[in-house]
Amino acid sequence: MAKPRPYQVRVFLKQEFAEAVNRKSIPPEMKPLMEVLAKHNAKLDHTRLQEFSDFVKIVEEHPEIQTKGTVQKLYDLTKNSLANPEKRSYFAREFTLSVNGKMMFTGPAADALIADLKTLGDGPILTSGKVFRPGKSKDAPTVRKSYLPKHHPGTR
Repeated sequence: MAKPRPYQVRVFLKQEFAEAVNRKSIPPEMKPLMEVLAKHNAKLDHTRLQEFSDFVKIVEEHPEIQTKGTVQKLYDLTKNSLANPEKRSYFAREFTLSVNGKMMFTGPAADALIADLKTLGDGPILTSGKVFRPGKSKDAPTVRKSYLPKHHPGTR
């Protein structure tokens, strides 16, 4: 039987809440989100901005990685995203959640967490946004589950 694929769950916070969380100051208005996270022993772990910065740092510290074609393209795209103030602001609002101290977990745990997070809707705490893609953008849901390959160079 195949091993379950690891997932990450991410949420998009409204700007003012993202800034508060990054300052380690959770406002009382975030209580509904914090209750959902507590129910699943989850927490707001880090932002995509931090992930991207860590990836760039890893590649720059290990030039032998950078010479591989796909990694070079990803590095260039990531580095350009970090240089764009609009994208930096966007990625500073996208938080990866950890459950029981792990950022990667299997589908059933992710599905249960997402189901409860979706009850908060696109409202006072969570917000949807635009996913930046070369040449086009698309709407991003407030809560997202994404498969994370085992061998991604930026994987912690």
